[in-house]
Order: sequence, then C-alpha cells, then structure tokens
Amino acid sequence: MIMKSFLQGLLTKDPRQRLSWPDLLHHPFIAGRVTIITEPGGSDLGTPFTSHLPPELQVLKEQQVHRLAPKGNRSRILRLACKRMAEEAKRKKHQNTGPALEQEDRTSKMASGTAPLPRLRATPQEPGLIAGILASEMKSSWAEWGAGETPPAPRENQITQDCEQADPELRPEVVGQQSIDAVDLENEEPDSDDEWQHLLKTGEPVPIQLKAPLTLLCNPDFCQRIQGQLHEAGGQILKDVPEDASHILPALRVLSSLLSSCSDSVPLYSFCREAGLPGLLLSLLRHSQESNSIQQQCWYGTFLRDLMAVIQAYFACTFNLERSQTGDSLQVFQEAANLFLDQLGKLLAQPDDSKQTLRRDSLMCFTVLCEAMDGNSWTISKAFYSSLLTTQRAVLDGLLHGLTVPQLSFHTPPGAPQVSQPLREQSEDLPGAMSSALAAICTAPVGLPSCWEAKEQISRHLANQLSEESNQLRPSLISGLQHPILCLHLLKVLYSCCHISERLCHVLGQEPLALESLLMLVQGKVKVVDWEESTEVALYLLSLLVLQLQDLPPGMEKLGNEIATLFTHSHIVSLVSAAACLLGQLGQQGVTFDLQPVEWIAAASHALSAPAEVRLIPPGCCGFYDGLLILLLQLLTQPGKGSLLRDVADSEIWTVLWHRFSMALRLPEEVSPQEEEPSLSRPQSPEPDWTLISPQGMAALLSLAVATFTQEPQLCLSHLSQRGSILMSTLKHLLSPSFLHQLGRAPQGAEFLPVVVLSVCQLLCFPFALDVDADLFRGVLADFVDSEVAAHLLQVCCHHLPLPQVELPVSLLTRLALTDLTSLNQFVNTVAASPRTVISFLSVALLGDQPLLTSDLLSLLAHTARVLSPSHLSFIQELLAGSDESYRPLRSLLGHPEHSVRARTYGLLGHLLQHSMALRGALQSQAGLLNLLLLGLGDKDPAVRRSASFAVGNAAYQAGPLGPALAAAVPGMTQLLEDPQAGIRRNAVSALGNLGPEGLGAELLQYQVPQRLLEMACGDPQLNVKEAALIALRSLRQEPCIHQVLVSLGASERLAMLSLGNQLLVHSSPRPASARHCRKLIHLLRPTHST
Repeated sequence: MIMKSFLQGLLTKDPRQRLSWPDLLHHPFIAGRVTIITEPGGSDLGTPFTSHLPPELQVLKEQQVHRLAPKGNRSRILRLACKRMAEEAKRKKHQNTGPALEQEDRTSKMASGTAPLPRLRATPQEPGLIAGILASEMKSSWAEWGAGETPPAPRENQITQDCEQADPELRPEVVGQQSIDAVDLENEEPDSDDEWQHLLKTGEPVPIQLKAPLTLLCNPDFCQRIQGQLHEAGGQILKDVPEDASHILPALRVLSSLLSSCSDSVPLYSFCREAGLPGLLLSLLRHSQESNSIQQQCWYGTFLRDLMAVIQAYFACTFNLERSQTGDSLQVFQEAANLFLDQLGKLLAQPDDSKQTLRRDSLMCFTVLCEAMDGNSWTISKAFYSSLLTTQRAVLDGLLHGLTVPQLSFHTPPGAPQVSQPLREQSEDLPGAMSSALAAICTAPVGLPSCWEAKEQISRHLANQLSEESNQLRPSLISGLQHPILCLHLLKVLYSCCHISERLCHVLGQEPLALESLLMLVQGKVKVVDWEESTEVALYLLSLLVLQLQDLPPGMEKLGNEIATLFTHSHIVSLVSAAACLLGQLGQQGVTFDLQPVEWIAAASHALSAPAEVRLIPPGCCGFYDGLLILLLQLLTQPGKGSLLRDVADSEIWTVLWHRFSMALRLPEEVSPQEEEPSLSRPQSPEPDWTLISPQGMAALLSLAVATFTQEPQLCLSHLSQRGSILMSTLKHLLSPSFLHQLGRAPQGAEFLPVVVLSVCQLLCFPFALDVDADLFRGVLADFVDSEVAAHLLQVCCHHLPLPQVELPVSLLTRLALTDLTSLNQFVNTVAASPRTVISFLSVALLGDQPLLTSDLLSLLAHTARVLSPSHLSFIQELLAGSDESYRPLRSLLGHPEHSVRARTYGLLGHLLQHSMALRGALQSQAGLLNLLLLGLGDKDPAVRRSASFAVGNAAYQAGPLGPALAAAVPGMTQLLEDPQAGIRRNAVSALGNLGPEGLGAELLQYQVPQRLLEMACGDPQLNVKEAALIALRSLRQEPCIHQVLVSLGASERLAMLSLGNQLLVHSSPRPASARHCRKLIHLLRPTHST
C-alpha cells in the first residue's frame, strides 16, 4: 500500500500534484532510509546536491546554452521537415496552377507577415547588440511562421491594434531578394544606426525571449546601448516629440524579457538603477495619460501595453523583496509603488471607456504588485495596504465601483443575437482584472503572515460595507458567483471578509442566491474556469459559515452525502481536505452521512501520503490537514467503533499519519549520544509548518492517539518501546522547550498548548500504568532519560501551563524521579539552572488547593532529600521557610486538612532533619513550629502518626541545642508504643532511643520508658520492633539512671531467658542482627559494667 502510494505520487501526470523533491523524502516508503549529505549553500537551492555557480561560470554556461539551443520553438529536425514539406507543397501547387499564380502567391505571403528582412552586414568592430538580439529572435519567429506556424501572442490577452494594421509605415516591406534564412543573425549584426533603425521599423511586435540574460547584463555595451535607447526615445515622449519615439517599443520588449528571465538580483538591480528604472517608466506612464499628442499616435496602444508589461515585470523582480534586497532597492520599490497607486487611482476614477484595456493591464500589474508586497516585511506590507484605506483610497473605491456596475450577463437570453466568443472574453477582461485585484488585497497568502494584519483591515472595511442592507456591492458579488471567470476571485473576497466579520456570515446565511450558488458549485452544476480551486474555496466558505453561525444555513442539511462522495472519490488532495473540513463541521451539527470505512480509509491515506498543495488558509486559521484529523477523530470515537479503531491502528494509515505529522513538525534528525552537542549549543529546531497542521490539528491527532491507545494499550507500548520510533521521537519533540515556545507564538497556540502537553503526558504514562516486562520497561525508561523528559516536564509546568493543569505532568515527573536516579538529577539540575522561576512555581503549587499535586510534589522533594547529598537541598529549605523565613509554607502544610499532605510533609521533614542544621535551629527558635511537629504524634491518621514519629526521631538524632526542647515529645512517643501499627511502634521506639543521650533520662523514667522498651524487646510480636527496642535500650543504658533501672529490673536475666528460648539466636533467627544486639546488651548490663 505504501509503495503503491509512493509510485502513484511519482507518476502523477499533473506536475502540481506530483511527488517531487524534497517532499518525497518524507513519504513513509522511504522516510528515514535515505542519507543526504548536506552541503553549505543558499536557502534557495532546489536540492542538497546543487550549489550556485560563480558569476563567471554562470556567464559561460548561459553562452553555451544560447549557442546550443534550437532556434525557435521547434527542434532542428522538425523545422527542417516542415520546411521540406512546405517546399514540396509549393512545388506541386506550382505544377498544378502554373506560373500565372506566382504573383498571387507572393502577395499572399507578404500579407501573412512573412516578408524577408533586409540584408545585414556584419562589422565585428562595432557590434549592434540590441539589433542582433532582436533580429535573432525575429528571425527564428519569422522562419517558423513561414513554415506554417501561427505567430505567438505577446501575452495571454493580446490587444488588437487597428491603427497599427492600418499604418503602412509599420507594415513589413520587401528589401532585396534574399530570404531571411540566409542571414545568420547569431553571428552577424547591423553595423550602423541606419540599419538598426530600419530593422526596428520593419519588425512586427513579437515576444522577446532572451536566452542568456546574465550574459547581457555583464556586457557593458549592451547595457549602455539599451539605456541610451530608453532615455533617447523616452525623452522624446516626455518632451511631446513623438516622431521617432516609437523606437522605444523594441527596447521595452527586450527590457520586459530581461526583467522576467534574469534571476540574479544584484546585477539586475544595478542595471535598473543606471537605466533610471522604475522612475522613467512611471514618468512615461503619467505623461502618456496627460499628453494628447502622444495619445493620438498610432503606436500609442502598443506603447502602453509594452510599458505596462515592463512595469509589471519590474514589480515582480526578487530584489523588491526584503529577503533579497539589494542596496536601496526596497526604498525605491516603495516609492515606485506609491507613484503607481497614484496613477491607478486616477485611471480608475475616469469614466472613459476607451481606456478599458489600460485599466485591465494596470490592474493586472497591481495584482503582481500585491504579490510582491505579500512577500515583504510587516512594515512594508502594512504601509502599502493601509494606504488603500487612507491616501490611496481612490484605488479601493475604484475597484468597488467597477464591480458594482452591472456587468455582462451570465447567459445569453433566448432569441437574443449571439455574441462572438472573442468579443465576449474581451468585454469580461476588465471585470475579471478588477475581481482579481480585489481578491489580491483581501486574501491572506499561505505562509506569509507578515501581511495578514494589514489585509485584515481591508477585509474588515469591505465586510462592513457588505453587511449594510442598502449596499449594492453585495448583490453584485453574489450574482457573480455563477460567472465562469469572476467566480473564483469573488469567492476569495467573500471568504476573506467572512473570516473577519461574523455579522457578514449571518447576512450571507440569509441570502438564498449566495447559498444556492455555493451549493451548485460544490455539486458541480456551475461551469467555471477553475472548478477545482473554486470548489475548494466554496467548501471552505461553507465550513466557515457553519463554524461562525454554529448552525446550518438553509439547505445544507441535505448536503452530507454529496460532500462525502466528493471526499471519497476525488483524487485532488486539496479538495479532499476541504471536503473533510466541511464534513467535520456538519458532523458537529448532527448531520449524518454515509461513509464506508474502506472508502474513507483509502481517501484519508491518499490525502496524507500525496503531496499537499496549500492554496488557501482553512477556516479558523486551521492547517491543511486539520479538517481531516478532526473528521477521523469523529469517525473513530463514535460509540461501538472499538473494532474499527483497532483495524485503523493496525493499518498502514496509522504509520502514514505519524510520518505526515513528523514532516509538518519538521523533526530534527536523531543524534547519537556520542555526537550530541551540549544543550547550550544545540541549534534551534525549525518552525513547524503551521500551514499543514495547526495547534488545533495537533490536539485532534493527539486526542485520537489517546483514544486509540486507551482501546489498545499494548499497541502504545510497542511503539514507545521501539527506540527511535516515529511516535516516540514526535512525543519527545512536543515537550521540548523550543517547540513549546514556537507553539505558544502560533495562532491559537496558547489556547491548544495545554491540550497538546496533557495529551503527550497521557501517552507517556502508559508504560507506568501497564504490567510491563522489566527489560522492556528499562528500555522505555532509558529513552525517557536520554530525552530529558523530566527536565522538560518541569519547564512545561513553570513556563507554559496554568496551575490547575500541572497535576498530570508533575505526577509523571514524580514517577520518573522515584524510578530513575538520572531523572531525579535532571530535576535538581533544572532547579539549579533557574532557581527563581522553579522555586516560585513550586511554592505556589505546594500551597495551592490541589491535594494530589501537593502530595506528588512533597513525595518528589522527600525523595530528593533522601537520595541526594545535602548540597542539593538548599532549595527545599528555601521552599519551606518562605521568602521571609517565617516558615509559613511549612506551617500551612503541617496543618493541611488532607491527611496525605500532612503525612508527606512530616516525611519530608524527617529526611531534612537528618542533615539540616538550619531546620533544627528553626524548630528551636520559631515559636509554635515544634508544637506543630509534635502534634502529628497524636493524629488520627496512622500515616501521619508514622511520618511524625519518623520526623521526631530524626530531630532527636544529633539534636544538639534542640535536645532539651524535645522533652515535650516523650509523652506522645510513649503512647505510640502501644499503636497497633508495627511501623509506628518501631519509629516511636527509635525516637525514644535517640532522646536518651540528650540528657532527658529523668523525663524518660517519668514515663517508664525503660520498662516499656524492655517489655517490647522481649514480647513484641514483630521482630523489627524487637530489634529497634534492643537498639534503643543499648542507647539509653548510657544514662546512669536508666542503667540502674534496667539492672534493677533484671534486664540481663530476662534477655538471657529470651536468648535461651532460641527466639533471637543467630542460627535460628531470621534477623541475626537482633541476636547480636541482645548478646551485646546482656554483656553491657552485667554488674562489671555497672556504673
């Protein structure tokens, strides 16, 4: 299945949908199996195996291409074959009709525009570069026309210039008898200005395609000649001396081709600056609109057409983009854009129909200018688009007025005279250009967010107008939704405005014609030029309406099955994604549709594995795959779909899904531990491709994973246990600080970040919740450790999650730290790296109203104090003491209403008191703090009593100055000797034993502690309690008064009888240490050791 998908992607006929480099590297069939040797190079390299040639080699390469390239659009063999066929046909015709028709044949040939060019002499000393270029291009074109080819149009919508056809001076004339085929203009060029001028006058307007633009730019003779031609002829136009000004036309065509074909921005901008571009071009445009004498010239129409082509090519140059700027090119670009907007605003405000073609060409140029602005920085694009609402408001008003005026009817009424197709298309050019320009200033381009804010202002302005009841623009736009040419652009305008205005969504939801047109588009009942893209926009617009209204517009409740059919049967990935988006919205509104698992699984697999062409931002700033992921989540989490969930998890779509997700995340390559750099020097991971999957889509995918693995937990374990698996690599990356920082800055990222983090934590908790083989669990744990999951979890809690949502990450962190020492060290090192931030978080979390969170943190801190050296414990002391060292946090925790919190607080104190002199001093100096400690000895909860007795015992160990104050603990400890819990009795015995050396013998005798301990050593049913009692008696006998009491009680005899009863002997006792303590104590209590 995956291999078939890979081959289908490579063999797709449509180049836009074909799987190409470097996207094919991410296809599941070869992902991770291809080694690429990365080489330094520019960011614009097509593949990692290419690099830029130096300028001198690039010039030689272009010269070679120019020399070896076939002349014309046909190959040499094909041209020769066509020529021979034409000669053969001519010979047969001559034989059949006789010489009487020779003159008529010549006349026909001249009328078709195939007259021979004049003989040109070559003078190597003074080459005419421009003439050579033009003559070479016209030679190949004319030769092909003579062979029977149709002359190519200069551009798609070529303007018919009647005045040119009527002027005999511009018609080709026969000069000499030699055919142009005999003139080798590749090597021969005109040697005088007279021949150059004659060549210009005899040439019909033909498109110029330069074969070596960089070579020309590096030739100073060419640059000087064409710059001189521009300035000379342009100066004549500006001075209203039009006699020889038409000579600027060929130079404009060469300049247009040069700007369009040269990719090296540095020499190209240098040439433009020296030629005075674009100032000269805009001056010519402005003056031509103001000069009646220029407008009366027969070449005026051609001049405007070629001039607009050059301006358009200039605006499309890469040196106008900030990332490719050259010198002051951006400043020049902005000034030129403002001047052009001035002229466009005046042109659109004129009601003169004779300038319809100029308006169309200007609007096409304006559309290209908008595309260039979209790729620029926020500052430049904002200034440009904001001016359309302020200083350049005439442009926007002209566009809206032009679209409000009634246009050509969509269908010819029955009985009406039929309009010819060329005239019909020509009359629709201007509305099409206007709608395209309006869409260009509204539509947010995919992957270029710098201009979104500025374009949203324009969309909001339009949305406000469209929402007004009396506004005439809305009916015009809605009526154009069924127009074959205007449909796509108007859909984009409405979609952009609805993105901004919920009010407009409500208005469109009540427009029957708008909804009818959208439904007909989706159903394929409207014939439009670009049905695929129009249908995609219509689907997204319907999804947006449902999303904004949270209801179904009239008629959509019956659309479910038709959209489902489009989803399962379309091979166009963008349509499948848009249909999935709408199906997800319909499903949330309760619409049912028939989707067979076999069909939708195949459709989803194809959509995920085929290359994605993102042409429009989905509703709600979603990603390209978001709608598909949300739909999959709906289909697989319906009640009773457990078996389907298992089938999907076992199928190839599951692997394809995670590979596509990793590609959108742009996961960094796995690095071995030996090659891994220190964390401070690691490069930042690349920004995820939010156009493919947004934070909402990530949340949907992870929710789908949680649902799947909850149903099939062993499947999750198998994925996590595979070291370097795509799932494990993805989950680790989702917790990394760099990704979370990027996620927080993404649109709607802050909203979905908690969902993403908590879903990842749920998936990582599976190994701890299952009965896992020990070796398997060690492997998973090692992967967690290598990825520094513990450190990332703490950083997530400190920087990215609100306090109510940190419970699960802290629980996972605690489990990792309790299980693995390296994870515990990662936790402590993270605290040391950012002590203020982490301590602030821990302080708030400990004193919050989440008992489970507080308990987990106390367990984590207690384990830290138990395992690590005292040098790592200062932050715990700071946490308990508080900023003012009043120990308010500790007091609050000791008095917490939850017994689990109190028990773990006492446990933490017990571990800290083994090492912390500061804490023992605080118990002595802080009023009431010791009483809170002793209060736990009488707590009703056995866990609290056990932890409290443990803490008091450690406080008594090396108590020092605290010793006398601990006399208050003797009564409570004595009572615990009778506690039913063996662990509590053992802790109480040990604590009483620690109090003996602190000079508290009188207090111990007062409560008959020696007698009680002796009884427990001889009669307690638990061996560990007996052992603790023997150890305590050994410690207490060092006090003379207690020693005398033990002797008077006959302790040695009683212990000897115990030993004779074989209850604590070495050879029979399971606790040999107890027997040793018993013998030692018997020895110490003999009269010879009495004091």
